[in-house]
Amino acid sequence: MKKILLLVVMFCVTNIISAEVLKLTAYEFAYKASNDYGWSDWSEWDDCNILVVIDSDRERITIYSNSTQEFDIIEAEDSYVDSDGDEVLKFTCIDAEGLRCGIRFILKQSGSAQLYCDYNDLMYVYNVRNR
Repeated sequence: MKKILLLVVMFCVTNIISAEVLKLTAYEFAYKASNDYGWSDWSEWDDCNILVVIDSDRERITIYSNSTQEFDIIEAEDSYVDSDGDEVLKFTCIDAEGLRCGIRFILKQSGSAQLYCDYNDLMYVYNVRNR
């Protein structure tokens, strides 16, 4: 899991951190859902102020939204550069209800970062920054 933390740190921050825990602040949120015709458009961005914690020792990602979301990391994939030139780090996770999902951290060329939670019928995204 130290490899995961190292990749996330390289991916999301340039500051030095002093533990096996990375804390981020989510400041905007959007979502889209699947329906009978495919995926809806992304919602408008909503402002938020949410703590996101990546704990490599516990192999867990926690998002402290209105309902705390806990994701146990099953697998961390190697980072890659997508077709837009953005760096992506992807995790396969299980949430607290036992549902499998994907979590992606995307570091955009502009320097901004996003955290995506991908389920079969719902996707949501947070714009994140260093805490």
